[in-house]
Amino acid sequence: MNKRLNINYDSNLIEQISSDFDLRNPNKNGLRQLISTLEGDYAPEVTQVLKLATGVGKTYLMAAFIEYLRCQGVSNVLVVTPGKVIQAKTVQNFAPGSNKYIEGSPAPPDIVTPDNYTEWVARLNGSTMFSFGQENPILLFIFNIQQLIAPTNQDGETHGATQDAIRRRTRKFDENAGVLFDYLRDFDNLVVIADESHLYSESAVAFNSALKELEPAATIGLTASTMTDDHVIFTYPLYQAIKDKYVKAPVLAFRKDGYDTSRESEEQQLKDALQLREIKQRYYDEYSQQHNLNHVNAVAFIVCQDTDHATQVTELLRSPRFFNKGLAVLQVDSKHDDEVTNRLLDNLDKPDSPVRAVVSVNKLKEGWDVKNIAVIVTLRAMASEVLTEQTMGRGLRLPFGKYTGVLQIDQLDIIAHQSFEELLSAENVLQQFGLEEGVNERQKDLIDRTIESLGEDVLNTESDSKVDDGSTSSEDTSKDDSDTSSVDSSEEAPSVTIRPIPDSGFDASNYENITIKRNSQFVQVEYVFPVTRITEVQPDISIADIDKHEIERAAKRVTSTGDILIRKEIVASLGKGIVFQDTESAEIASKPIMEADVKSVLTRLIMNGQIIPVTEENKILIRDYLVKTFIETVDFDEWTVKSLASAEIELKKLVRDFANEVLRGKKEKTEIIPTKMPGKAVLDVPLGKKIHEPITSSSEFVRGRFYEGWFKSLFEAESFDSYSGEYLLAKLLNTSPNIEWWHRLHSQDNGFIYYNAKDRYFPDFVAKDKDGVFWIIEGKNESGKNDSIVQAKKKAAESVVIRLLGQPDFKGQKWGYLIAYENDVQTSDSWDDLKIKSQPIVL
Repeated sequence: MNKRLNINYDSNLIEQISSDFDLRNPNKNGLRQLISTLEGDYAPEVTQVLKLATGVGKTYLMAAFIEYLRCQGVSNVLVVTPGKVIQAKTVQNFAPGSNKYIEGSPAPPDIVTPDNYTEWVARLNGSTMFSFGQENPILLFIFNIQQLIAPTNQDGETHGATQDAIRRRTRKFDENAGVLFDYLRDFDNLVVIADESHLYSESAVAFNSALKELEPAATIGLTASTMTDDHVIFTYPLYQAIKDKYVKAPVLAFRKDGYDTSRESEEQQLKDALQLREIKQRYYDEYSQQHNLNHVNAVAFIVCQDTDHATQVTELLRSPRFFNKGLAVLQVDSKHDDEVTNRLLDNLDKPDSPVRAVVSVNKLKEGWDVKNIAVIVTLRAMASEVLTEQTMGRGLRLPFGKYTGVLQIDQLDIIAHQSFEELLSAENVLQQFGLEEGVNERQKDLIDRTIESLGEDVLNTESDSKVDDGSTSSEDTSKDDSDTSSVDSSEEAPSVTIRPIPDSGFDASNYENITIKRNSQFVQVEYVFPVTRITEVQPDISIADIDKHEIERAAKRVTSTGDILIRKEIVASLGKGIVFQDTESAEIASKPIMEADVKSVLTRLIMNGQIIPVTEENKILIRDYLVKTFIETVDFDEWTVKSLASAEIELKKLVRDFANEVLRGKKEKTEIIPTKMPGKAVLDVPLGKKIHEPITSSSEFVRGRFYEGWFKSLFEAESFDSYSGEYLLAKLLNTSPNIEWWHRLHSQDNGFIYYNAKDRYFPDFVAKDKDGVFWIIEGKNESGKNDSIVQAKKKAAESVVIRLLGQPDFKGQKWGYLIAYENDVQTSDSWDDLKIKSQPIVL
């Protein structure tokens, strides 16, 4: 019968070891719980399982626990791993001199493996070694599960490569030491640590049989994915690890038109992933240089369907179309497990590693703990396989060991052919983030009691459950923003609120004053806005009124920017489950197209467009003058599918509107008054109103309502007057890579521009781009193009931008003005797109 461990709970020793091993809080708490369990009345034959999120550092917890056992007099510990990869990594973790060695013990353990019995033999044949002063090293046996299970035939060789030969060695007599399995079984205080314990399910019978034979005093399971019948004594889920910033925040990256399962689309996924890897590498390099840190390589991890698929992908990536280097791509699977491969894999996170992409099937799902996987591509994977903690876990570790505050470094990008809606609806996704229970029974009972206490006058349990169609009256809006009473609990309760139907009267005492603070990263941002006043004067002739040739103007408007990879951060929380949140998009290359094809498409566009008569003369002029001049004038040499689509729009507009004249107006004298912005430190939410979550459609939009989720705005939440004209424009500014920050101007900021001597207007936004340019931005509907007042406002603002060149208070600054029409906003993927379409003025 198994005997229990004879150890004591020593809080001072726990604190000391936690400090020596620099344990993170969840690992420290797990160590406390484990030792408390083992001191008590536990069942030795039951595995005590600690479930910790991948990337939090459970190997550090293992090392700290082994050190605690050593200090308590336990002399033999057996670590069981599910395979050779994790076994080799574990040996490195406990071997001084290895680059993966975990420091903290004054007496590193003496390691015994199936390939090296030296330390065990020495311990048997001599006195206990005191290699570290008077500290007695523990004897640490590191075996994988196949080396412990009983062989089907006890007789035979012990040094072969067959499964039985491997298993025989631990159970057959060694002339120098005896029988290893018997040695372990004879100890009263043997502790077994099962790493990645969830992987033993298929061999559960054989594994449990081996454990019963060993009769350990305690068996400890460490895993990120438990089985339904596991005895779990401690849990630290993935959603909490992300919230506590111990691991990267996962982000789904995809093209607007998505991917499919074709070979061409798969190749596009790889191209997008490697371009995203290059973007992240630039951020890695910049951070390393700024903080005087060692170089870190950003690596892409490609998960394939099988070994044949992995071989095809590896050959493609090594071809001239991609890396054109053999060592840049490392294939790791059952057919590629040689010494060279394993050495490159072990050194993957070293600065001089040549590897930039790892191609695998499922061999590297557990126990592989490099920190520099920046992008994961899941080719041909089912939706249920993409967001598993085993797949994501290969890239969740932080490349610099901590959060940097740089999104592209602190996020893990995952590219899959499924839509993010499919991935979100996968049946196992809540389980992977540790949200499978959602609301525990005690919390459910508490919520039920609260509902009953309010009687029948109760609305739904979610304060934002009502869907607004955008035409809500002021009365409806006040109902939607009515006061709520929250369920109180000493535990971490889910986000559930109970809202009674309000009385018809308005009682201000029932409402709290809500203020909106500055975004933390922009608290110190201030700028000077050019407020103007105008007096009428006789018109002056100004060079600023000179226009360019219509063909050249149209050609210059053609966008040559790359495609945009949309990125959605996965946000998981107890009570709300899993949602996607906008994060900065990534610009990637568009698909190339031959210039001859461009000429053909544009020629047919005008000839078949029924815009002008297609006479014999026009046919020649369209081909040899209009299209030829247009193509020669664009600002780029290589055409893409995206730039061709832009050219079609601009050329049609040119042919349709080529006779339009510049609006003329009375000249006026403008006085510029420098005004410091923002005008207020906080924004006040109207009494009785609240802050709402981000929206995705015009039907949800309510004018003047404050919405949150803006990570590049000077303030945490903002309100708008329109959805397509302002909200979508703010969203574009928020996610564009080349925007540093933006500020929504309100009337109380007094940031106005006079467009005649009597009338003024308030621009919608001021934004600063990463080139240092301050942009005054106005969002308008399409009818504004032919609205004389809108055009007068535009002309006044452009004049202000030009005049700032001579203003002392704006010396050394660059300013620009952009008027963004709805169609341009809706068809633009980034700020750079919008600038080209809008033809702004910048000086």
